[in-house]
Amino acid sequence: MNNSNALELVNLSKRFKSITAVDNLNLAVPHGSVYGFLGRNGAGKTTTLKMITGLSKPTSGEIFIHGNKVEFGTTHSFQNVGFLPDVPEYYSHMTATEYLYLCGRLHRMTDDKIKNRIEEIFENIYLDKKRLRTKVSTFSRGMKQKLGIAASLLHSPSLVLLDEPTSALDPIGRKETIDIIQSLKGKYTVIFSTHILNDIERVCDRIALIEKGALILDGNINELKAKTISDGVNIIVSSNNESGADSEFAGFLARLEKLDFVKDLKHEKNDTALSVSFKTMGKEQTGTVLPQIISEYNLSLVKFNFDELQLEDIFISATIENVKQ
Repeated sequence: MNNSNALELVNLSKRFKSITAVDNLNLAVPHGSVYGFLGRNGAGKTTTLKMITGLSKPTSGEIFIHGNKVEFGTTHSFQNVGFLPDVPEYYSHMTATEYLYLCGRLHRMTDDKIKNRIEEIFENIYLDKKRLRTKVSTFSRGMKQKLGIAASLLHSPSLVLLDEPTSALDPIGRKETIDIIQSLKGKYTVIFSTHILNDIERVCDRIALIEKGALILDGNINELKAKTISDGVNIIVSSNNESGADSEFAGFLARLEKLDFVKDLKHEKNDTALSVSFKTMGKEQTGTVLPQIISEYNLSLVKFNFDELQLEDIFISATIENVKQ
């Protein structure tokens, strides 16, 4: 196994009778990264996380945490793993302090160590320390999520798994949770499972996109954007003809309409400039042919760009392509 990876999944599969929830999944998560585990509801994200934490036994395949093979049913495999489930459960009669002490003792931490870690963690999770003496039953959903994150970090794990941590939170709760995850970068290796694309783009270095339990996309977000070419083109040209630009603009548009790689042509013009947008079926052809036509009609190029891709575009494109297959 590669020692530079905090987690590796090798041909991991999970089947429930006739249903394949995770299908031959291979994944490598580098140390210190915030890794976005992305997919639609029901794609297999939670099932995968449960296998990593030992809550579910794989049908086949292997899991390695820091190069050590995970053995289902043993506790030593998961000593360096912190986990926040998608719907965390608490003993509501307990105060937050009592709950955290219970979690710490389950990890065989001393009371002094638990006390010190609570103080360290609460500096970063935006939860009033007065709440430590409050019963969990009085906590809002956002406060419970913060408490769950605190519990997952309590024993100083090197690998932290967060399953839909921003789901069902209000805007303020989401922002605070994202800020907490951002603060973990470089201190922990974090797997952030979600279907909320904006959250992934804000904090993650890399993403893995799964569909029907299979990996369909994996890599650095910026690199994936660079590889996935947008088909939207926007240009603005101006006329060098002082007596009027109508004939040049009309000729330019007519030429564009005849190009077989130009689709959905739209334009807007004024006396001196013409704005054009279209879908291109050939990026290289667009970059080569457009300057020639612009020069041919004695126009000046003011602006040229491809539409900036968002993670949503990559997600939809990859998912649709996988469905076609």
